[in-house]
Amino acid sequence: MLAGRWINIVGSRPGAYEKLAAHLEATTDGRCHITDCRFGQSPTLKYNVKTGLVLIDATEEKPGEALDLLLQCRKSGKQQLLYAFFNAEHDSRLEKLAAPPEIHGIFYVDSSPDHLTKGVMAIFNGDLWFPRRVIARYLINQKPHTSQAFLNREHDLLTVREMEILNLLSTGAKNTDIADQLSLSVHTIKTHIYHIYKKLDVSNRTQAVNWATNNL
Repeated sequence: MLAGRWINIVGSRPGAYEKLAAHLEATTDGRCHITDCRFGQSPTLKYNVKTGLVLIDATEEKPGEALDLLLQCRKSGKQQLLYAFFNAEHDSRLEKLAAPPEIHGIFYVDSSPDHLTKGVMAIFNGDLWFPRRVIARYLINQKPHTSQAFLNREHDLLTVREMEILNLLSTGAKNTDIADQLSLSVHTIKTHIYHIYKKLDVSNRTQAVNWATNNL
């Protein structure tokens, strides 16, 4: 659970977000903050020392309006804030205009409340929440070595958080050092490392670092 971490819901229809906010608070143990962006108001965002999530309403008629909201939110300059769009249309221009690392996920107009809960929890855990076609387009557009950094097997994808931890492992950082740098618990770091080993099909830190040396 999110233990009181902030989920900001940003858009021009504040009254329409109250039901979603109540559901997310009940199912994630997070705290929701609705910010009204009508009349050109700048978003007010809440977060704690670890992280916070910003859900931006993408129902606007022009994709550029949702992207403008993203830019306004990013002006806060807070590194710990994560970003995602919700109420997006499938196969929309927004999918082509927004991708990692600028945002961490997209939720669609037909996403159920429970689907949003699952995605929000995943994003806070360091994962990306996109359809496969969006991830595929993003990887295809990257340089070959960058794509290799994200892929360890044809069908398996390392998360952004796992890539961060793998890069830190390659520097010789200890679990406690990685935990301090990423503001996570040592237990969480160990869990991520376990998943890295499993995805890379290695059994220890040395083998994981060797993989990173050969592929990053």
